[in-house]
Formats: sequence, structure tokens, C-alpha cells
Amino acid sequence: MSKLKKSIIWLVIIVVIIGAVFYFRSRKPKTEYSTEEARKVNVIQTVSVTGEIVSENQVDLAFNTSGEVKKIYAAVGDKARKNQLIASEDISGLLIDFKEAEKDIAYQKKTLANMKRRKSAYNREQEDAQRALVEKAKLASEDIEKQIREKSIYSPMEGIIIRKNIEAGEMAIANSAIFTIAEEGKSILESNIPESDIIKISVGQKASVTLDAFPSSEIFEAEIFEIEPASTVIQDVVYYKTKLRFTKTDPRFKNGMSADIDVKTAEKSNVLAVPARAIKMEGSRKYAEVLKNAEKGEIEKKFIETGLEGDEGLVEIVSGLNEGEKVITLIKSS
Repeated sequence: MSKLKKSIIWLVIIVVIIGAVFYFRSRKPKTEYSTEEARKVNVIQTVSVTGEIVSENQVDLAFNTSGEVKKIYAAVGDKARKNQLIASEDISGLLIDFKEAEKDIAYQKKTLANMKRRKSAYNREQEDAQRALVEKAKLASEDIEKQIREKSIYSPMEGIIIRKNIEAGEMAIANSAIFTIAEEGKSILESNIPESDIIKISVGQKASVTLDAFPSSEIFEAEIFEIEPASTVIQDVVYYKTKLRFTKTDPRFKNGMSADIDVKTAEKSNVLAVPARAIKMEGSRKYAEVLKNAEKGEIEKKFIETGLEGDEGLVEIVSGLNEGEKVITLIKSS
């Protein structure tokens, strides 16, 4: 191949490359718009939390004093009668003290009786002093009896034992709950709601509840009846304990069952709404971009006023948009 032909070929290749570069650089990028139509819908705001079934009336039981647990008379699941003995600590040392106190009472009473028989040998002040010793011995005995009672736990009501945190032979700490007794048949829900959501929650709000132990299609209704004013910190997050009562009780409910709770906190019917991703900020003002002509790229910025922020990313539009307008949610160039 001659040098002239090679030169011509290379010249053609260079011209083609230059032309291609010029073409792609001069071509306008294609813009694609993703839009959603402003339409009237029902905007619902829901707070979703977890919780568990508990008894509306349940009591934690604890010893008043620290000591070794000698005997346990009940197990989890047992039914307890009112005033039934549940557990006792070791009282062997106190029993010895009690016997000594009873002996002291008998001795002081006998001494007083001797004084009365021999009145001529004792004056009134000596008798009064001996009476005081008798009363002192009685008080000592009563104090030991009280200590013995404090070494035992009795059920304050009729119910079922749902929790036991100790075994015989272990050390009990004073005022630390070791048993929980719950009244049967009065089940409620307890949930810890984070502070980010608690301002939306109020007494009287309705909730839909599903339980892990039941099919997901089985939905129960409940209502909030109490919100504790004091917070609880769990893993550095602030929560508020909230209680709900079932609209209808179910004999299948059991304490400790896990629940998913959806609390309907607000609802607006037939209002204009758009997706939250269509709303943008300019300083402190909100606006949406309305697509007028996709081919020509005509876009109108409209400042808006929003209302309720609902589920599924929907936001109520109070003013600034008309029904049917297409708001831009995404712009993509290619």
C-alpha cells in the first residue's frame, strides 16, 4: 500500500473521530421527569410501636430484709390465694432470739409478781420500774415477731404467679422484686413510646393491634387510657410508658404476649396531597415544581403551605397547588 493511500485512510479516521466528538458534545442532554399528580385522598398519620400484654392489676413482691431464701412455696403458673405464704427467708436465728425474748418476759413478770406478794419490801417506784421492764421485754418480743413476718412473703390478692426471679438457697436483696402476681382475666397492653412520637399520642386515641401468637389477619382494637408522665431511659433513648385497653377481651390472651400496635394519631379526609419527596425548601419556605411541558422543559415553581404529614410519605397541601397538577419528584438527565 502506497504512502498516499495510508495517509488518506488515517485522515478519514481522524475526521470521523472529530465529527463524532463534535456530535456528542453538541447534542443536548435528554431530561426525564418523574411526576406525581396532586390528588384528593385521605391522609392518615399513624405511630407504630411494639408492646406486650400484661395484667391490669399485678403486684411485684419482695422481702423487706436481705437474707438467704429458705423455702419457696409456689411456682410460675400457680394460682395463689389471698394471704397465701409464697416464700420465706432463713429465720433460725430469729427463732432463737424469740425464745429468749419469751423467757425474758416470763422472768420479768415473775419478778413483778414476787414484788406484789412482798409489798412491804418494795415501794411504788420499784414496782413501776419493774412494770417498765415487763413492757420493754414485750416490745422486744414484738419486734422479733415483726422481723420474722418480714422474712416471709404473702400474696396480697388472689391471682396467678407470672414471674419468679429467685430459687431456694439464693440471697434475696431487700425490696428487690422476686415474684410477680397478676389478677386473671384483666389484660391490657403496655408500650414504651419514644419521645419523638409521644407528642402525637393522647388518651382516647384508637389503635389496631396484632399479636405474634395470632394470625396477622386477626386484628384487635384498643384504646389508650394512660400515659405515664415520668420518662424511662432505655439504651440512651427516652421513652414514655403508655397503656391501652382492649375494646373486647379474649380468653386466649396471655401475659407476656408480644404485640404490634398502630395508633391512629390524626386523619383528614378528602384533602389535596402530594408525596413528601416532591416538596423542597427555599430558606424557610416550602415549594413544589409543577411540570407544565415536558418536551420544552417548562417548570413552574409554586410556593405551598402544608398540613398533616401522613403515612406512606403523603403530605397534605393546604394552599399553593391545584388538583391534577403534576409535581416533579425526580429529574434525571441522560
